[in-house]
Order: sequence, then C-alpha cells, then structure tokens
Amino acid sequence: MDQVSVIVPVFNNRNTLPATLDSLLAQTYRPLQIVVVDDASMDGSYALAKAYAQQHQQHNLNFIVLKQHVNKGAGKTRNKALDAATGRYIAFLDADDLWKPHKLQLQLKALSTTGKAVCYSAYEVFDKNPTNPIYIQKVFPQLSYERLHRSNYLGNLTGIYDVSKVGKVPITNLRKRQDWAMWLDVLDKAGPAIGLQEPLASYRLSDGLSASKWKLIPFNYAVYRQHLGYSSIKSCLLMALFFYEQFFVKARMKKVLP
Repeated sequence: MDQVSVIVPVFNNRNTLPATLDSLLAQTYRPLQIVVVDDASMDGSYALAKAYAQQHQQHNLNFIVLKQHVNKGAGKTRNKALDAATGRYIAFLDADDLWKPHKLQLQLKALSTTGKAVCYSAYEVFDKNPTNPIYIQKVFPQLSYERLHRSNYLGNLTGIYDVSKVGKVPITNLRKRQDWAMWLDVLDKAGPAIGLQEPLASYRLSDGLSASKWKLIPFNYAVYRQHLGYSSIKSCLLMALFFYEQFFVKARMKKVLP
C-alpha cells in the first residue's frame, strides 16, 4: 500500500484542530502521513498538534509537526509541509474542515481503477454542526483544466494527486486563492481529474462568508494576471466568465438539504 501525505496548515485553530485531526485518525486507509505546519499561531495550536503527534504516532501512521516563527500565509505554510511530505499521494485539509472516514480509501480506489492522477469529490457545507450540513456542493464527473480555468470547481479539502505521475506541485505565493492556482498547475500536468459524487469531506463556513467572497475578487483576478501571466484585458474578460460560472453554473450544483 502506498503512503498518503496529508498537508494541514494551521493558524490559530486550537478550537477546531482536534476535530480535524480526529477525522484524519479515523481514516480507513493506511499508511498515512499527517504533516501539520503551524503558521506562528498565538493560541496554543502548535502545542496541541505536538500532543496529538506524540499520542498517536504508530505503525502506518506518521505524524510530523513543524512550526513557522513568523506568519507567512497559507501558501508558504503548505509548501513547508510539502517539502516534508514523503507519500506517493498528496492531499490537503485545512485545520477547520473535516474528512469522512472512507475518503482516502474511495479516492485511491478510483485512481487505481481509472488510471487518473487526480481525484476530487463532492463535499458538505456546514455552519456550526457538521452533522447538520446546509448543502452539498456537487461536482463534475470529470474536471478538465479548461473547466477549472473558468472557476474554482475543485474543493481543496477534497483533492488528491499522484506524485509519481505529476511530481510535487508547489503552491504559489499568492496570499489567497493559491489553492485554485495550484490545482490549475496540477491539472495542466495531469490531465482531467475524476470527480466522485459522494460527499467525502465537510467544509466549515466562516463568519461573513458573503462579504469574504467579494473581498476575494482581487485575488481571483491575481490568479489570471499574476500566476498565469495573462494581460490585464484578458484577465478582466476571464473574470467576467468566472462570475458567470460562479453564479450560474456552480450555484446550480448546490443541493440544499432540509
């Protein structure tokens, strides 16, 4: 069995980190490597992660906990974890989100069956209680680079890729939306990702989410303008397409739950 390395960036997540790590420990797949990098937290998150590592280190479960003494943002934090990762497969989970127990097992089976290098899945979205999700974000059965180029359709908490086929793909230094930029780089190398319709992860809504989405507009633009190197005119045109995909295509892929 090939090892999966899970990258977990942490910044002041003491309240949510235990549930996140518990969802990783509950994975039915082994061998598993959990790489936690604390981005200069001030709430004791690093000590909590170290305690988890000491308590749960075992055969087929390898905990690595690292710390940055100066806050550098999610991109550089994930890259530090990526450097330490040794698994054939790379996956990501932020310190306030959760995985379903069979997430990795189903995805690795799908990768083996299809021969693809990338897999992602639907996911649940919740506010306070993960057992009472608000909606399910559905996905395309197959996600091409061209489709991902239009909008961020790949939930970072669901993605996994095969290092033996695409190598380790570094995360850009963009302050935000670096996950979208990274998955564009991955699919550019790997070809289409296979999408599983079963929700295999749970995404926690942050306070003021609607306002936050509008604040992300400059960072979405920066993916086109800075990361992909397009002209300002082309980037603006692509942003118009981005809004269409976001509000008229992706929005229809939400399954609201009772």
